[in-house]
Amino acid sequence: MIIIVFALQGLVIALIPPPPVDQRIGVYDSNFANFTEYKCRGCHTAGVPDDHHSLVPTGEYQCTNCHPVLPNGSGITMVRNCMQCHDTTFNGMVVPRPHHETKDAQDRHCSRCHGNLVNDYDDNHIIRDGPPSSMTPDTKYRAINTTSGRKWGGCEACHEQNTTLEPPISFNNKTHHRLGSLSGFNPQNSSKCAVCHGNHSSPYGSDYIRYCEQCHGFESLHSIQYDFTNTSGQKGYGHIGDGNFDCNGCHASYIAGEVAPGASVITPVINNLSTSKVYAEAVTVLTINGTNFVTTFDGVMHTSVVIVTDGINSTTLTPDSITPSQMVVTMPALIQEELYGVYALKNGSVKSNKLPLVSTPLVKVSFANKIGTTITINGSGFGLSYDPLYSDWYNVTIKNGDISRNISITNWSETMVVVTSTDAASGDIATVNSINGANSTTVTDG
Repeated sequence: MIIIVFALQGLVIALIPPPPVDQRIGVYDSNFANFTEYKCRGCHTAGVPDDHHSLVPTGEYQCTNCHPVLPNGSGITMVRNCMQCHDTTFNGMVVPRPHHETKDAQDRHCSRCHGNLVNDYDDNHIIRDGPPSSMTPDTKYRAINTTSGRKWGGCEACHEQNTTLEPPISFNNKTHHRLGSLSGFNPQNSSKCAVCHGNHSSPYGSDYIRYCEQCHGFESLHSIQYDFTNTSGQKGYGHIGDGNFDCNGCHASYIAGEVAPGASVITPVINNLSTSKVYAEAVTVLTINGTNFVTTFDGVMHTSVVIVTDGINSTTLTPDSITPSQMVVTMPALIQEELYGVYALKNGSVKSNKLPLVSTPLVKVSFANKIGTTITINGSGFGLSYDPLYSDWYNVTIKNGDISRNISITNWSETMVVVTSTDAASGDIATVNSINGANSTTVTDG
């Protein structure tokens, strides 16, 4: 019987994701340099060109900044690899990393993107006073089994390095030190080191746990669990699993009670959206996949709504349907051309991570009137002025079946395109192809 019991325990342990921590919540614990375009598109699934094109009307960039003409004049540069521009120099422009250089990141408002998986330094969350006790987690570990290498009593019990994975997983010190100017590197700014390390005159040293608690308070840590509905009470899936196993991972000699402080509203996490691009004038049904959208803790059910924000104004949407792993919500046709963020808000207070949603104009062609050799096409969403350098992607075609008419573009604006043609006729099909899409109509005599 004893042999059977130990065999069963071994089977259960074998099913537990070993350190490093399970990577199904948020972005991999890796370094930016290790990411590839494929990994970036885990969040940026669609709408990336539209997001960049929206910078042109602001006057900050021109088409040639990102699409310079090839030296031989045969075409233009088309960049699809995020890493080719970001964190390097492209076409004479220094392009920063896209995340931790934002104002929210520089202001240490981490929850704006990461939700309540972390704390903001100024959100008045609890940070214990005084020196660490025997149950306080260590920034590394308190004990180690020298045979198995298993650690207890600190972050490294789960946040271990593993260079065999793709991308490789790094220790916490590496991931935190590779945050660009936020961490005092690139460009160098040693004064920012004190944000995480205090000053070296501290009696408890530069790796004092209370510095970590500025962003990782117990309220957020005690609410992290992958797929709480199916893994609650199991070992190794977060911070709310088996008391002896998971709690000792952080607290070493401390075994938690039935409910850890602050753990009642489990933090939701969004894995992906059914689309990252919507049209400004169209109603869109959006499917949001993730975990912990609905959880029941200690007999109380907590559920989520969807928040869409442009960083200033927010819209709250009640899901059409909701399960712990999926929400379906109808996006209204009120969103204007803009870059938005989407997150889940649970119980009115706990936020998920935020994923991007790009709203672009819907190209509409209302009519195409022909007077003599001039054809005037009216509509909306055509984009700004026309540049012949980009005529392969940004143009007008007029066809009679498979026969293309000869045309010359004489005027282009957001709502009107004027072309001349000596062979176009009433009944032909006129199509406007713009950076926002394409739309067609039949040419009529004006």
